[in-house]
Amino acid sequence: MSTQILIGWIYTESLSYFVSKAYFESKLSVSEAEDLAGECVLEFRSVLPQVRMLERYARRMFRNNMIRFLSRKRARQSREILSSDRFRTTHQLEEVADKAPSESKSISDRDALRVYTSLRQLNNSDPILKQIWAYRMADDPMGYKQIGEIMGMDDAALRMRIARFCRRVRKECRKNERRLFQNRAAVSY
Repeated sequence: MSTQILIGWIYTESLSYFVSKAYFESKLSVSEAEDLAGECVLEFRSVLPQVRMLERYARRMFRNNMIRFLSRKRARQSREILSSDRFRTTHQLEEVADKAPSESKSISDRDALRVYTSLRQLNNSDPILKQIWAYRMADDPMGYKQIGEIMGMDDAALRMRIARFCRRVRKECRKNERRLFQNRAAVSY
C-alpha cells in the first residue's frame, strides 16, 4: 500500500472513532475530535516504518490519544474548579450565601463552608483577578486567549493566576473543613 492511502485510512478511521466517542463523552466536541484525528495522522507518519500490525497499532493509538486528551482536559478543568458545588458565578454564590437555612435544604455544611470560603477569597483578591474570574465564569464564558486580548496579558499568565487562586481556595477550604469537623467532634463528646 502506498503511504498516502495508509495516511488517508488512518485519518478516516480516527475521525470516525473520535466522532463516535464525542457523542458519549461530554468533554469531547466534534471539532476536538477532528483535531485529534489530525494529531493521529502526524503521529502515524512519524512511526510508519516501525509499524508491524497496522490495525492493532491504530486502535491502540486512537485509544491512547483519547485517554491522554481527556486526562489533560480534566486536569485543566480541575485546576479551575473551586469546589464540588454547582455554583458558577459570584452573584450565584452570594445568593446562596444570603438564603435562610430553611430555603437552602439541598446545601450541606461542607458546601456552605466552601461557598463562604470562595467568596471571602474572591473578595480579598486583587481587581485583575476579579475581572479575569468574571470573564471566565460569565454565562457565556470566555477563553483565556480572548481574556488576554481584552486585558492585554498573556493567556499563560491568566491561567497561572486562576490556578494559584484556586489552589489558595482549596487549601483554605481544607483547613476550614478540618476545623469544622474538629469542633463537631469536640461538641459530640
